[in-house]
Amino acid sequence: MKKTLLFVCATAAMLVSCGGGESNNNDATTEAQETVDLSDSTACVKSAEVVYVNLDAMFQSSKLFEAEGKPLDEKVKAYQNKAMKAQEDMEKREEGLAYEQKKLQQDEAKLNSDYQKGLITTLNAQAKGKELETRAKNFEANVAAHQKLVQQEAEKLQKEEQQLAEESAVLQNRFTDYIKKALDIVNADGRYKMIINSMMVVDAADGHDISSLVLAEVDKLYEADK
Repeated sequence: MKKTLLFVCATAAMLVSCGGGESNNNDATTEAQETVDLSDSTACVKSAEVVYVNLDAMFQSSKLFEAEGKPLDEKVKAYQNKAMKAQEDMEKREEGLAYEQKKLQQDEAKLNSDYQKGLITTLNAQAKGKELETRAKNFEANVAAHQKLVQQEAEKLQKEEQQLAEESAVLQNRFTDYIKKALDIVNADGRYKMIINSMMVVDAADGHDISSLVLAEVDKLYEADK
C-alpha cells in the first residue's frame, strides 16, 4: 500500500550549443543536498569543452524545491503515515473478526456436544441455538461492513497517491524546463561543446562542475515566474 515518492531528476546527457557570459551566484540557494555539495564556482569554465552539472544536488538546493518541494515532501510523509495507520487498523479489525468467528465455532461445537451427551434440555438447546444464529448474522454484517470500509479506504488512498505522484511529476518537469532554459543562458556563446549529468562522470578535473553557475540562473528564472 505504501509507495515512496522520490524527487530525483535523472536527466540524460544533453548536447547543447553553448554560450553565456559570466554570472553572479548571489541569488542561488545555499542549501545543498545531504550527500553531495554543489561546487562554489560561479564563473564559466573557459578551458573545458566538456563540463557537467549535478542535477540531483541542484534540485535539492533550488529555490523551487525550498518553496514547493519541501512542502510536497511533507505531504508525502503524511500520506505514508496515513497509509500505514490504515493498514494497521485493518489488521486489528481482521484479528477481531477472526476471534469472533473462532468463538462462534467453539460455542456451536460445545452446544452440539452438550446436547448429544444429554447435558442440556432440548428447550435450552433451541434457545442457545437462536442466540448463536443471531450472533452469526451480526458477524456476517460486521464482515460485510469491514470489507466495504477496506474498499473505501483503499480507493481514497489510491486517489491521494495518484495526486501526489502527479504533483511530483509536475515539479520535476518544471525543474527540467528551468534547467534547459538556464543552460541556454549559461552556454549562449557555445563555449561548452557538451554538458552532461554528473551521474555519467567517472572522473573529472577540478573546475568542470558548473552546477552553481546553472543553479543561479534556475533560481532567477523561478523568481521571475513568481
